[in-house]
Order: sequence, then structure tokens, then C-alpha cells
Amino acid sequence: MNRNEEYWALVAQLSDTPPELEGTVERARARARKRTLKRWLGIPAASLGGVAAAFVLLVNCCVPFAQACGRIPGLRDLAAAVALSPSLKAAVEHDFVQVVDQEQTENGVTFRLEYLILDATQINFFYSVSGGDYTSFHVYPSITGLDGEKLEGYSIISSDTSPGELSDFNVNYGDGFQVPEAIRLTCEVTARREEGDGMAVAPADSIWDEPEPGREPEVVAAFTFDLELDDRFTVPGETLPLDKWVEVDGQRLLLRELEVHPTHARLAVSSDPDNTAWLAGLDFYLEDEKGTRYEAGARSGSSGRLMASGADGTNDVIYYYLESSFFRDPERLTLCLTGARWLDKDREWVTVDLTTGEASWLPEGAEFLSADRQGEDVHCVALVPDIQQLFSWTYRDPEGGEHSFDSMGSTMLSSEPGQEDPDRELCEISFALRDYPWDTVKLKLNFTRETAFPEPVTVELQ
Repeated sequence: MNRNEEYWALVAQLSDTPPELEGTVERARARARKRTLKRWLGIPAASLGGVAAAFVLLVNCCVPFAQACGRIPGLRDLAAAVALSPSLKAAVEHDFVQVVDQEQTENGVTFRLEYLILDATQINFFYSVSGGDYTSFHVYPSITGLDGEKLEGYSIISSDTSPGELSDFNVNYGDGFQVPEAIRLTCEVTARREEGDGMAVAPADSIWDEPEPGREPEVVAAFTFDLELDDRFTVPGETLPLDKWVEVDGQRLLLRELEVHPTHARLAVSSDPDNTAWLAGLDFYLEDEKGTRYEAGARSGSSGRLMASGADGTNDVIYYYLESSFFRDPERLTLCLTGARWLDKDREWVTVDLTTGEASWLPEGAEFLSADRQGEDVHCVALVPDIQQLFSWTYRDPEGGEHSFDSMGSTMLSSEPGQEDPDRELCEISFALRDYPWDTVKLKLNFTRETAFPEPVTVELQ
């Protein structure tokens, strides 16, 4: 059976929703969701039901996508992996896929590097891990030159993956990063088994969502791939200079430029130094003359909402990632701003009394739940709206010393305890103050308030 025949056979199999997938979304919403946030890694994986449903629509409604999949080995897994990203889907349609097809095995763990989708500012890697009796894996990737030369100015986002599942991580380049002709990709893999094997996560009712000290998952295998990057995919995208000021919620923002690449787009924004608050988040979308929306915060291939030039609200430029219009080549684009998050310049620190668990103040909807001293550490839990990361990675002791968290855990709740409101999602976050003898702590906030605009603020870009 050739690839096109394989595609049509797949269409026949997926034309109806399998009975076992019926109600998947409703069941998923009803369950509490857990995840762990690392300093430079961690995005939630899409649900199987959502991927399957999106893929059914794609293969039945998009002939170019189906034809492109027919030319790519392993179409089932790749098509499902990009089903939730219009940008990556369009890249597949236009053959912007480099087949890698390399496999390595170490300590009974097999790592398959299947594909990469590349443009001038981003690489998306598609891989799978299997082996042993592990129930999940986490990959910690890094890149260097072929000779081990350290590369600066990039970041990597990855997530947990199940055995044999095609997953992805992406490399985002900063300004000035020169894409080399070849790279060395190193992937360290940690693994978990079921509870009781010495590597289980903490019990569900624990205030600390990380494994206990000394029980962190160990690296079970490490893999290195030397890869040549096909320069057909590193052609520069289009940069649209904007240089337009807008005023929203009493603050002035400078829209600097819009970069449009095959796998993603990004909007560069700066703030007026005289603003009373730093911009901490922006809700927006682009719309073309046909009414097609390019969403921010969707799975645009960057797997994130923004990348900033600095570590806090003082950055000069913030890059917001969104879906790309590259292959649609619209005649006109309109930017629609719908909301923003702000970090007020006089309220970026919150003092918490660790003996009583009381906070000096917190943004609306947030609550500090507990502080529990365990040996030399203090384990803390707070309730925040949605999955937004309220606290920065930085905190201070009463003597002015500055410290950093090594990780934060989070549990998604469907509603406030004791209430039934499926439309209101809250997140319980937990973190530890390591070797902390003091009774108070100052926590740095990522934002202090958020505003939804009554009507979108629109700006014509081209």
C-alpha cells in the first residue's frame, strides 16, 4: 500500500468518532489536572481526544494537508502531532518537513528522532521514547555546534511524554542568533514508573507536588544526534515594520514590528517608560481581510505565549508568539487587542508571614493557603486564577538576600473547593523555600491585575 492509499484508508477509519472517545472532553474537564513547572521547561500535552477530533476534521476538510501527509513517512503520527497547530499544519502542506529517521538505544530506552520542521527563527523536533516498564518520560534537550561549541541566544520548551507517543519540543532563537548549517542535539531522558517504585510523585493530598528530596527521577539515558539542517527551510520570513503607539487601560504601548515565518509569527511590543505599570501579558489576535484569525497563545509551534528580552517586567521588548499567516499571504492584517495583564510598579513584591500564612496582599482571585516548615525548608501553597504563573522565580529574605526557586508544582482545579462552577478554573501552586530559617518572605509577582477590554482595540497593520 502506498502513502496515498494509506491516507485514504486512514480517512475511512476516522470518519466516525470511535465510541471510546465519546465524552472525552467532558470527562477530561471533570478531572483535576496536575503538572510541574520547571524554570525553562514545561507545557501541558494536548489530550488524546482533542487530537483525534482535530485530526478527523483536518483529514476530511483539507485536501492539501492530506496530500502532503501522503508524501511523508509515518503520516498518522505526524498528522496527529501537528493537528492542533494551523502554522505547523500549513508547513506540512507545503513540504516544510525534514525527515530525520534516526534511532538510538541506551539502558533499554529507545529514542527515535523522527522529523524536524525548521525556519529561520525556530526548530520543532518530533520524537518518541519507549522502553522498560516506565509510564512516562521527560526529555531535557540542548544544542551545540558539531564540535561541541556552545550556542547562545536560544530557549527550549519540552513536556512529559508517554511511551511510544510522538511528541515535540521546539528551539526558539533570540535576536542575533545565527542558525548553523549543522547542530548536535543532546537529549537527557528521565523516567517514572507507577507509584511505589521509589520514583512516584507525591500523594494527591500533599501540599508539595514535587517528588520528595532524594526521590527525583534520575537520568536513565542520554542521546546525541548530529544533524545537518536543510537550508531550504532557513529562508528569512517577512518583517512588517509597525512603529505604532496605542493607549490601553491608561498605559502606552509601542507596537514595534510583526515577524511572519513559516512555523510561527511574533509581535514585538515595548512599553512607555512613563507608564505606571509594566506590561505582563497581552491578549490579542490578528485577522485578515477574509476574517481568518491568527490566535496568540495557541499552539503556534512556539508552544508559548511570549518570550521576553529580559527576566521581569522591565524588559525593553516583549515578543508575543502567535499563529502564522505566512502561507496564506493576506492582503490586509488587523491587530485586535482584547485584554492585558499589568505589573504595577509600586506593588511588585508581596510579604508573607510564614508563621501565620498571611500575605500582605494578593491580586484579585489569589489566596495564600499555607506555609509548612519541614526541617530546614518551608513548603508553601497558594491558589491562583487559571494556570497563570502568579509568582516570579525570585524571592527575598528579610535581610535583603535574593534567592531563586528551583521548581514549582501545580494542580488544576475545576472550581473553588466546595463550589460547583465548571467555567471557573483555579490552580493550586506549591513551592519550597530551601534552607530558609526566616519567618517572613518577600515574593515577587509576575502581574498584579488584568483587564478585559469592553471592545477590542483595533490597529491596521497592512
